[in-house]
Amino acid sequence: MIRYQVFASVTWGALLCLGGCLEPGSDEDSVQVEQASFGGALGSIVGNPVASNNTTGLTNDNQPTCASSNAPDLGYSWTAPSSGTFTFSTVNTLTTTYDTVLDIRDFNTGISLGCNDDSSGTLQSTVSLNLTIGQTLRIVVDGFGTASGPFRLSIAGNGGAVGRNYSCGYALAGFGCNNGRASTTVVSANMTAAISACHIAQPPNLPDFCYVLDRDGLAATDASQCGTAGGSWRPGNNCCNFFGSTSCP
Repeated sequence: MIRYQVFASVTWGALLCLGGCLEPGSDEDSVQVEQASFGGALGSIVGNPVASNNTTGLTNDNQPTCASSNAPDLGYSWTAPSSGTFTFSTVNTLTTTYDTVLDIRDFNTGISLGCNDDSSGTLQSTVSLNLTIGQTLRIVVDGFGTASGPFRLSIAGNGGAVGRNYSCGYALAGFGCNNGRASTTVVSANMTAAISACHIAQPPNLPDFCYVLDRDGLAATDASQCGTAGGSWRPGNNCCNFFGSTSCP
């Protein structure tokens, strides 16, 4: 995940200009969230998780509207794939005491559309919004007070999000993706988008990126997009291999 943070200021600023830059002296919260550390462009994927990261050591740039925070934060861009209700959450099975604050803002204006501190009897956060197809958001994972730590961000929607199901394979360092593996699932439009989403969702404690597998069967562009991304295609199990020769399950 470090690869997305190294270029944080350049990438985030460029994305803002593509969506319509804010004039200097705009709303204070909008200016602050522009500068938030950038975790990645999530496209229009839904799933659990769509991103996995850690805010420890990052900078405090965003000021959430629903809680007091002087904590480091991390922002993502995301576009609604259809009109309907979508739920954004850091509540999951990850064992963590990180007290998150989830602040969802309009990408162009910086206005907060929804903000939550504690949800479902936990210290984690959930925000549900009614969105229009093509509406782009800034999802900012923040902390209450000075809290920071590891998190997993999920996005669920009943608005008819369209995509294919892909599995992402990761492993502990030193095992060559042959054991010590774990996987997660993302929903993406194609193999190219799935590979990007899998990189974003990669857990920090599993540094080896092993494979991306099309769970819905072979799509016409899977093999070519796998090759373009630097992977080797395994036609027997619809899998794009990224580590050694046997990383696909």
